Amino acid sequence: MEIVCLDTHILVWGIKKDATNGQEHMVPLAQSFIKALGEDKNIRVMVPSVVVGELLMRVPPEKHEEINRLFYSRFMVPSYDIAAASCFARIWQAKKSVLAQIKEDFPDSTREELKADCQIVAIAVTHGARCIYSYDDKLTKFADGYIEVRKMPEVVEQLSVVFPTT
Repeated sequence: MEIVCLDTHILVWGIKKDATNGQEHMVPLAQSFIKALGEDKNIRVMVPSVVVGELLMRVPPEKHEEINRLFYSRFMVPSYDIAAASCFARIWQAKKSVLAQIKEDFPDSTREELKADCQIVAIAVTHGARCIYSYDDKLTKFADGYIEVRKMPEVVEQLSVVFPTT
């Protein structure tokens, strides 16, 4: 069985149904993609606990329990454990030169955001994901050489056609 990892933006669009100006088209795309992944019996979907935390930061606390139930019922939710921490440290140390470039390219990025991106990559790697679906360029830089990062494919939903009887 193949394991794929989802990053935060895809969940914000597909589950929270929220988008910034100009990204509204991503909501139905993400919803269809998440639905298709859930229907594919050969794919297991991973959502690292760090990603769940990033999503929950954007949700009122009274809805957290409902969203947590959704995650645990539909997704693999690995934690940032000791194996992931070790992988994180290796990636972080190997990407020191990339960190300087990321800070230059994304001056508003905080150290905490960069650490979370690297933690997501480390969790995906240590828990056997084949790829991460993400639109985060910073995360992609951390993942380079460790795990493939992909954009969501466009999922075309098949419509049922009902012919009238005569």
